[in-house]
Amino acid sequence: MKFIKLGLLTLLVGLFIFSGCKDPNSIGLDVDPSIALNSKVVDTSTVNTKLFRIDSVVSNFTNRSILGYFKDPIFGTTTANIAVAFSTPNQNLTFGNNPVLDSAVLVLNYRDFYGDSLANSFTVEVKQLDEILYKEPSTRYYNNKSWATKPNIIASQTFNPRYRDSIVIQDIIVGKKDTVKKVVPQLRIKLDPNFITNNILRADSLNLLSTKVFNDYFKGLFLSLKQSDIKQNGGLFSFDINTSGAARLDIFYKTTSATNVIDTLNRSFNISGSSGMAVNQITWDITNTVVRTELLSTTKNSSKLYLKGLNGTEARIGFPYLANLKSLGSNISINRAELILTVEAGTEVPYKPLPRLRLYKWDIANRPVFLADESPFDSRNFGLNLIAGNYNTSQKQYVFNITNHIQDLLIGRTKDYGTFLSTTEYGSTSNPNLEVTNTFNVFNEIRRSVVGGVIPNFGVKLKVYYTDQK
Repeated sequence: MKFIKLGLLTLLVGLFIFSGCKDPNSIGLDVDPSIALNSKVVDTSTVNTKLFRIDSVVSNFTNRSILGYFKDPIFGTTTANIAVAFSTPNQNLTFGNNPVLDSAVLVLNYRDFYGDSLANSFTVEVKQLDEILYKEPSTRYYNNKSWATKPNIIASQTFNPRYRDSIVIQDIIVGKKDTVKKVVPQLRIKLDPNFITNNILRADSLNLLSTKVFNDYFKGLFLSLKQSDIKQNGGLFSFDINTSGAARLDIFYKTTSATNVIDTLNRSFNISGSSGMAVNQITWDITNTVVRTELLSTTKNSSKLYLKGLNGTEARIGFPYLANLKSLGSNISINRAELILTVEAGTEVPYKPLPRLRLYKWDIANRPVFLADESPFDSRNFGLNLIAGNYNTSQKQYVFNITNHIQDLLIGRTKDYGTFLSTTEYGSTSNPNLEVTNTFNVFNEIRRSVVGGVIPNFGVKLKVYYTDQK
């Protein structure tokens, strides 16, 4: 009986510890008291950092698409446009006898907004593409591609950035009385009815045989914000293009049945992000900014790290004096190693910092892989995404637990081909020779942060708790 009680107690304690370790906010922020008491501490600022701008990236096959125009007083101006193609509801699509359009609405579900909330209205403009977007499922495009469009504006709609408010819309039900329903926060853009009627509803049936055939004919649409209408500094909108049906073109129309009964029908043409049907065109103008000055600096260490989402910047992190730890004892064992980055005071308002930063390293072939502390191929890992890096609003810091990475560098188990600080969330692959990918997450984060590089008061620090195993 005692044995049973002890087993249950052990199980409960084990579950408690296990569940606690799953909270990424708890790792890297508070040190285990036993480690603090039984270890010596080296609190050092001997960390090299170098900021660099990221080259163009693949901008389709992503989870999100970004629409916006944002003039950041520190980082410069970001412009984000979206080109989209559509999948047909079914093969050999038809719209029945004598179809008459009720309305056509381009639907985009909000994920986030970043920018000037005082700019209480934006105007989105839609044009038809003048080149084919969806060619093959494997076709990739880069964010610096300039898309050809036809001159006519087929939609111009002013809207408020109510990205958190659900809305009520009319729900057309085939064969029943229409009703209303509440839907998630979304941008709904009404398209020119004549354009939809002439180019889709009355399209030759040969142009509706399949998704590829339709896109060869229709090409797609291009969305941008009207910059002259933007007040203050503007903003960036993030939309879900990965969830099935979250981004789509809804067409509502009437048709006459064989018995002369008029039916109200609808067809949805989905924008499938996983199939590459949404492409971001993103430009970043850093003229006359401190960011440009830092990027052009020839110094080996950056004084400040201007970290921008949308794959804007990254930083290389170096530990040049790590070997000096060996002078502290003959057999040093790292109990805990924390990389600490502090946000510069005043830069977190009015625009909030990035909610999280990430770390990765290069292998011998300069391919991105996880640090040992979270690599699914290393038995010592804490778990994927569990080395922290979350922004602590009270301490205004990002703290990473990189104990195994530092230990490996110290004893020569691995060579530092490059350790990098990134704004992009990485995901794992099943290939141990290429552990990480960021293609689908590359536009997930639209914020930015200013953290210290070699600035004495808030520079990057490496804090090491160690024991000498004599």
